[in-house]
Amino acid sequence: MQNKTILINFLRIVFIVFVLISIFFTYSILKPLPLKENIIFEIKKGHGFNQLVDELNEKNLIEYPILMKTYGKLTRRASKVHAGEYEISQNDSVVSLVNNMFEGKIFYRQLRLKEGSSFKELLETLIDNPYLSKGLEVKNIDLIHKHLKISYQSLEGLFYPDTYFFKKGDSALSLLKRAHLKHNEVLEEVWNSRSIGLPYQSSYEALILASIIEKEGIEKRQIAGVFIRRLKTKMKLQSDPTIIFALGDEYSGDIKNSHIKMKDPYNTYHIYGLPPGPIGLVSESSIEAALNPEQGDSLFFVSKGDGTHHFSDTLEEHNKAVKKFQLNK
Repeated sequence: MQNKTILINFLRIVFIVFVLISIFFTYSILKPLPLKENIIFEIKKGHGFNQLVDELNEKNLIEYPILMKTYGKLTRRASKVHAGEYEISQNDSVVSLVNNMFEGKIFYRQLRLKEGSSFKELLETLIDNPYLSKGLEVKNIDLIHKHLKISYQSLEGLFYPDTYFFKKGDSALSLLKRAHLKHNEVLEEVWNSRSIGLPYQSSYEALILASIIEKEGIEKRQIAGVFIRRLKTKMKLQSDPTIIFALGDEYSGDIKNSHIKMKDPYNTYHIYGLPPGPIGLVSESSIEAALNPEQGDSLFFVSKGDGTHHFSDTLEEHNKAVKKFQLNK
Protein backbone atom coordinates (compact mmCIF):
# COMPACT_ATOMS: atom_id res chain seq x y z
CA MET A 1 0.00 0.00 0.00
CA GLN A 2 2.84 2.35 0.91
CA ASN A 3 4.65 1.53 -2.32
CA LYS A 4 1.50 2.30 -4.28
CA THR A 5 1.22 5.69 -2.57
CA ILE A 6 4.86 6.47 -3.37
CA LEU A 7 4.29 5.52 -7.01
CA ILE A 8 1.19 7.71 -7.25
CA ASN A 9 3.05 10.67 -5.73
CA PHE A 10 5.97 10.08 -8.08
CA LEU A 11 3.66 10.02 -11.09
CA ARG A 12 2.02 13.21 -9.87
CA ILE A 13 5.39 14.88 -9.65
CA VAL A 14 6.31 13.62 -13.11
CA PHE A 15 3.00 14.90 -14.47
CA ILE A 16 3.44 18.30 -12.83
CA VAL A 17 7.01 18.56 -14.16
CA PHE A 18 5.77 17.54 -17.62
CA VAL A 19 3.02 20.18 -17.48
CA LEU A 20 5.47 22.86 -16.33
CA ILE A 21 7.94 21.92 -19.06
CA SER A 22 5.13 21.96 -21.63
CA ILE A 23 3.97 25.36 -20.43
CA PHE A 24 7.54 26.69 -20.54
CA PHE A 25 8.12 25.19 -23.99
CA THR A 26 4.85 26.54 -25.38
CA TYR A 27 5.39 29.98 -23.85
CA SER A 28 8.98 30.16 -25.09
CA ILE A 29 8.17 29.31 -28.70
CA LEU A 30 5.11 31.56 -28.85
CA LYS A 31 6.39 34.69 -27.11
CA PRO A 32 7.84 37.56 -29.23
CA LEU A 33 11.53 37.33 -30.08
CA PRO A 34 13.96 39.63 -28.19
CA LEU A 35 14.20 42.29 -30.89
CA LYS A 36 14.34 46.07 -30.55
CA GLU A 37 13.52 46.56 -34.23
CA ASN A 38 12.72 44.57 -37.35
CA ILE A 39 15.75 43.03 -39.04
CA ILE A 40 16.58 41.19 -42.25
CA PHE A 41 18.11 37.73 -41.82
CA GLU A 42 19.50 35.76 -44.75
CA ILE A 43 19.53 31.99 -45.10
CA LYS A 44 22.25 31.12 -47.55
CA LYS A 45 21.99 28.23 -49.98
CA GLY A 46 23.10 24.93 -48.48
CA HIS A 47 22.53 25.94 -44.85
CA GLY A 48 20.61 23.40 -42.80
CA PHE A 49 18.06 24.10 -40.09
CA ASN A 50 20.41 23.53 -37.15
CA GLN A 51 23.03 25.77 -38.74
CA LEU A 52 20.62 28.65 -39.19
CA VAL A 53 19.37 28.25 -35.59
CA ASP A 54 22.96 28.54 -34.39
CA GLU A 55 23.40 31.68 -36.50
CA LEU A 56 20.24 33.19 -35.03
CA ASN A 57 21.53 32.38 -31.55
CA GLU A 58 24.93 33.97 -32.28
CA LYS A 59 23.16 37.16 -33.33
CA ASN A 60 21.08 37.08 -30.10
CA LEU A 61 17.86 36.84 -32.09
CA ILE A 62 16.56 33.85 -30.12
CA GLU A 63 16.89 32.90 -26.45
CA TYR A 64 16.61 29.12 -26.45
CA PRO A 65 18.07 27.55 -29.60
CA ILE A 66 17.39 24.03 -28.32
CA LEU A 67 13.67 24.81 -28.15
CA MET A 68 13.67 26.07 -31.74
CA LYS A 69 15.49 22.94 -32.91
CA THR A 70 13.04 20.78 -30.96
CA TYR A 71 10.03 22.54 -32.47
CA GLY A 72 11.50 22.11 -35.94
CA LYS A 73 11.95 18.38 -35.43
CA LEU A 74 8.56 17.83 -33.78
CA THR A 75 6.76 19.58 -36.62
CA ARG A 76 9.04 18.04 -39.28
CA ARG A 77 9.86 21.52 -40.54
CA ALA A 78 13.55 21.25 -39.84
CA SER A 79 13.97 19.13 -42.96
CA LYS A 80 13.30 21.94 -45.39
CA VAL A 81 13.98 25.67 -45.19
CA HIS A 82 14.10 28.00 -48.20
CA ALA A 83 17.20 30.08 -48.86
CA GLY A 84 16.73 33.81 -49.10
CA GLU A 85 16.17 36.91 -47.01
CA TYR A 86 13.52 37.04 -44.30
CA GLU A 87 12.19 40.00 -42.40
CA ILE A 88 12.04 39.17 -38.69
CA SER A 89 9.73 41.49 -36.82
CA GLN A 90 9.30 42.27 -33.13
CA ASN A 91 5.98 40.41 -33.23
CA ASP A 92 7.52 37.20 -34.56
CA SER A 93 7.89 34.13 -32.37
CA VAL A 94 9.92 30.97 -32.84
CA VAL A 95 6.81 29.34 -34.29
CA SER A 96 6.08 32.05 -36.85
CA LEU A 97 9.77 32.34 -37.75
CA VAL A 98 10.16 28.60 -38.40
CA ASN A 99 6.89 28.50 -40.34
CA ASN A 100 7.93 31.44 -42.53
CA MET A 101 11.26 29.82 -43.34
CA PHE A 102 9.62 26.47 -44.06
CA GLU A 103 6.97 28.05 -46.30
CA GLY A 104 9.49 30.29 -48.07
CA LYS A 105 7.90 33.64 -47.16
CA ILE A 106 10.94 35.49 -48.43
CA PHE A 107 11.44 39.23 -47.97
CA TYR A 108 10.99 41.22 -51.18
CA ARG A 109 12.92 44.42 -51.72
CA GLN A 110 11.63 47.40 -53.69
CA LEU A 111 13.05 49.43 -56.55
CA ARG A 112 11.38 52.47 -58.05
CA LEU A 113 11.77 53.36 -61.73
CA LYS A 114 10.84 57.03 -61.96
CA GLU A 115 8.75 58.71 -64.64
CA GLY A 116 10.84 60.79 -67.02
CA SER A 117 14.10 58.97 -66.24
CA SER A 118 16.43 58.42 -69.16
CA PHE A 119 17.62 54.91 -69.96
CA LYS A 120 21.07 55.89 -68.67
CA GLU A 121 19.55 56.89 -65.33
CA LEU A 122 17.52 53.67 -65.27
CA LEU A 123 20.66 51.56 -65.77
CA GLU A 124 22.48 53.50 -63.04
CA THR A 125 19.59 52.78 -60.67
CA LEU A 126 19.87 49.05 -61.39
CA ILE A 127 23.66 48.91 -61.25
CA ASP A 128 23.82 50.89 -57.99
CA ASN A 129 21.36 48.57 -56.26
CA PRO A 130 23.47 46.19 -54.13
CA TYR A 131 20.77 43.51 -53.94
CA LEU A 132 20.46 42.85 -57.68
CA SER A 133 22.91 40.62 -59.51
CA LYS A 134 24.49 42.30 -62.50
CA GLY A 135 25.99 40.43 -65.42
CA LEU A 136 27.97 41.93 -68.26
CA GLU A 137 24.81 42.11 -70.36
CA VAL A 138 23.45 44.98 -68.22
CA LYS A 139 26.26 47.20 -69.50
CA ASN A 140 25.97 45.96 -73.07
CA ILE A 141 23.19 47.68 -75.03
CA ASP A 142 23.33 45.14 -77.85
CA LEU A 143 22.83 42.23 -75.43
CA ILE A 144 19.87 44.00 -73.82
CA HIS A 145 18.32 44.49 -77.26
CA LYS A 146 18.86 40.82 -78.04
CA HIS A 147 17.66 39.42 -74.71
CA LEU A 148 14.50 41.55 -74.62
CA LYS A 149 13.91 41.19 -78.38
CA ILE A 150 13.65 44.95 -78.89
CA SER A 151 13.83 46.05 -82.51
CA TYR A 152 13.93 49.81 -81.91
CA GLN A 153 17.35 51.41 -82.19
CA SER A 154 16.93 53.34 -78.94
CA LEU A 155 15.96 51.79 -75.60
CA GLU A 156 14.64 55.10 -74.28
CA GLY A 157 11.08 55.04 -72.96
CA LEU A 158 10.55 51.30 -73.42
CA PHE A 159 10.31 50.45 -69.71
CA TYR A 160 7.36 51.18 -67.46
CA PRO A 161 7.98 53.46 -64.47
CA ASP A 162 6.70 51.73 -61.35
CA THR A 163 7.74 50.16 -58.04
CA TYR A 164 9.08 46.66 -58.61
CA PHE A 165 9.52 43.98 -55.95
CA PHE A 166 12.39 41.52 -56.16
CA LYS A 167 14.34 38.98 -54.11
CA LYS A 168 17.98 39.52 -53.24
CA GLY A 169 20.05 37.97 -56.01
CA ASP A 170 17.49 38.50 -58.78
CA SER A 171 19.17 39.75 -61.94
CA ALA A 172 18.93 43.34 -63.09
CA LEU A 173 18.15 42.00 -66.56
CA SER A 174 15.09 40.11 -65.27
CA LEU A 175 13.77 43.31 -63.71
CA LEU A 176 14.37 45.15 -66.98
CA LYS A 177 12.39 42.47 -68.78
CA ARG A 178 9.46 42.83 -66.37
CA ALA A 179 9.47 46.61 -66.83
CA HIS A 180 9.56 46.24 -70.61
CA LEU A 181 6.71 43.70 -70.69
CA LYS A 182 4.56 45.91 -68.47
CA HIS A 183 5.32 48.89 -70.71
CA ASN A 184 4.15 46.93 -73.75
CA GLU A 185 0.93 45.91 -72.00
CA VAL A 186 0.07 49.46 -70.90
CA LEU A 187 0.91 51.01 -74.28
CA GLU A 188 -1.14 48.43 -76.21
CA GLU A 189 -4.15 48.82 -73.92
CA VAL A 190 -4.24 52.63 -74.17
CA TRP A 191 -3.46 52.56 -77.91
CA ASN A 192 -6.51 50.38 -78.50
CA SER A 193 -8.74 52.98 -76.83
CA ARG A 194 -7.25 56.05 -78.58
CA SER A 195 -9.19 58.93 -80.06
CA ILE A 196 -9.66 59.16 -83.81
CA GLY A 197 -7.86 61.60 -86.08
CA LEU A 198 -4.50 61.56 -84.30
CA PRO A 199 -1.31 62.31 -86.30
CA TYR A 200 0.45 59.03 -85.46
CA GLN A 201 1.49 56.22 -87.75
CA SER A 202 2.16 53.86 -84.83
CA SER A 203 1.94 53.50 -81.07
CA TYR A 204 5.68 54.20 -80.94
CA GLU A 205 5.11 57.69 -82.32
CA ALA A 206 2.46 58.24 -79.66
CA LEU A 207 4.99 57.08 -77.07
CA ILE A 208 7.50 59.64 -78.33
CA LEU A 209 5.07 62.50 -77.79
CA ALA A 210 3.97 61.03 -74.46
CA SER A 211 7.59 61.12 -73.26
CA ILE A 212 7.73 64.84 -74.06
CA ILE A 213 4.40 65.44 -72.31
CA GLU A 214 5.79 63.59 -69.28
CA LYS A 215 8.51 66.21 -68.94
CA GLU A 216 6.41 69.28 -69.68
CA GLY A 217 3.89 69.59 -66.85
CA ILE A 218 0.88 68.39 -64.91
CA GLU A 219 -1.84 69.56 -67.36
CA LYS A 220 -1.03 66.60 -69.56
CA ARG A 221 -4.15 66.43 -71.74
CA GLN A 222 -4.03 70.18 -72.41
CA ILE A 223 -0.35 70.01 -73.31
CA ALA A 224 -1.04 67.00 -75.53
CA GLY A 225 -3.73 68.97 -77.33
CA VAL A 226 -1.29 71.82 -78.06
CA PHE A 227 1.38 69.47 -79.42
CA ILE A 228 -1.06 67.49 -81.56
CA ARG A 229 -2.49 70.68 -83.09
CA ARG A 230 1.09 71.78 -83.82
CA LEU A 231 1.84 68.46 -85.52
CA LYS A 232 -1.29 68.73 -87.62
CA THR A 233 -0.51 72.31 -88.73
CA LYS A 234 3.18 71.48 -89.43
CA MET A 235 4.43 73.71 -86.61
CA LYS A 236 7.56 72.84 -84.67
CA LEU A 237 6.89 71.40 -81.22
CA GLN A 238 9.51 73.67 -79.60
CA SER A 239 9.73 71.67 -76.37
CA ASP A 240 12.54 72.55 -73.96
CA PRO A 241 12.84 68.97 -72.55
CA THR A 242 13.93 67.76 -75.99
CA ILE A 243 16.82 70.24 -75.94
CA ILE A 244 17.81 69.07 -72.47
CA PHE A 245 17.73 65.45 -73.66
CA ALA A 246 19.82 66.31 -76.72
CA LEU A 247 22.42 68.05 -74.56
CA GLY A 248 22.72 65.12 -72.18
CA ASP A 249 25.55 65.58 -69.69
CA GLU A 250 26.37 68.94 -71.27
CA TYR A 251 23.18 70.48 -69.87
CA SER A 252 24.09 72.72 -66.93
CA GLY A 253 20.66 74.01 -65.93
CA ASP A 254 20.16 76.79 -68.48
CA ILE A 255 19.00 76.63 -72.09
CA LYS A 256 21.03 79.08 -74.18
CA ASN A 257 20.26 80.55 -77.57
CA SER A 258 22.99 78.36 -79.07
CA HIS A 259 21.19 75.30 -77.70
CA ILE A 260 17.93 76.34 -79.34
CA LYS A 261 19.71 76.69 -82.69
CA MET A 262 21.74 73.45 -82.48
CA LYS A 263 21.18 70.95 -85.25
CA ASP A 264 20.17 67.79 -83.43
CA PRO A 265 17.45 65.28 -84.40
CA TYR A 266 16.02 65.56 -80.87
CA ASN A 267 15.92 69.36 -80.82
CA THR A 268 12.28 70.19 -81.59
CA TYR A 269 13.20 73.87 -82.05
CA HIS A 270 15.26 72.70 -85.03
CA ILE A 271 13.23 69.83 -86.51
CA TYR A 272 9.63 69.60 -87.65
CA GLY A 273 7.52 66.77 -86.32
CA LEU A 274 8.59 64.25 -83.72
CA PRO A 275 12.15 63.39 -82.65
CA PRO A 276 13.37 59.90 -83.59
CA GLY A 277 12.59 58.35 -80.20
CA PRO A 278 11.25 58.90 -76.67
CA ILE A 279 13.23 61.04 -74.21
CA GLY A 280 12.46 59.14 -70.99
CA LEU A 281 10.26 56.69 -69.12
CA VAL A 282 6.56 57.33 -69.65
CA SER A 283 3.68 56.92 -67.20
CA GLU A 284 0.28 55.62 -68.21
CA SER A 285 -1.27 59.06 -67.66
CA SER A 286 1.10 60.64 -70.20
CA ILE A 287 0.36 57.90 -72.76
CA GLU A 288 -3.34 58.42 -72.09
CA ALA A 289 -2.93 62.16 -72.67
CA ALA A 290 -1.09 61.65 -75.97
CA LEU A 291 -3.81 59.31 -77.22
CA ASN A 292 -6.82 61.13 -75.80
CA PRO A 293 -5.86 64.82 -75.77
CA GLU A 294 -8.06 67.67 -74.60
CA GLN A 295 -9.89 69.48 -77.38
CA GLY A 296 -9.32 73.19 -77.90
CA ASP A 297 -7.57 75.84 -80.01
CA SER A 298 -4.43 76.57 -77.97
CA LEU A 299 -1.16 76.41 -79.88
CA PHE A 300 1.15 77.79 -77.19
CA PHE A 301 1.80 77.46 -73.47
CA VAL A 302 4.25 78.98 -71.03
CA SER A 303 5.14 78.04 -67.46
CA LYS A 304 3.72 80.26 -64.73
CA GLY A 305 6.51 79.22 -62.39
CA ASP A 306 4.19 77.41 -59.98
CA GLY A 307 4.01 74.07 -61.80
CA THR A 308 1.12 75.12 -64.04
CA HIS A 309 0.99 76.76 -67.48
CA HIS A 310 -0.79 79.55 -69.29
CA PHE A 311 -2.28 78.37 -72.60
CA SER A 312 -2.74 80.72 -75.56
CA ASP A 313 -4.52 80.47 -78.88
CA THR A 314 -2.44 83.11 -80.68
CA LEU A 315 1.20 84.12 -80.81
CA GLU A 316 0.30 87.63 -79.68
CA GLU A 317 -1.40 86.29 -76.55
CA HIS A 318 1.50 83.91 -75.96
CA ASN A 319 4.07 86.72 -76.16
CA LYS A 320 2.14 88.67 -73.55
CA ALA A 321 2.07 85.61 -71.30
CA VAL A 322 5.82 85.08 -71.75
CA LYS A 323 6.42 88.69 -70.76
CA LYS A 324 4.15 88.35 -67.73
CA PHE A 325 5.32 85.02 -66.40
CA GLN A 326 8.91 84.77 -67.63
CA LEU A 327 10.58 88.02 -68.71
CA ASN A 328 9.27 90.17 -65.85
CA LYS A 329 10.69 87.68 -63.38
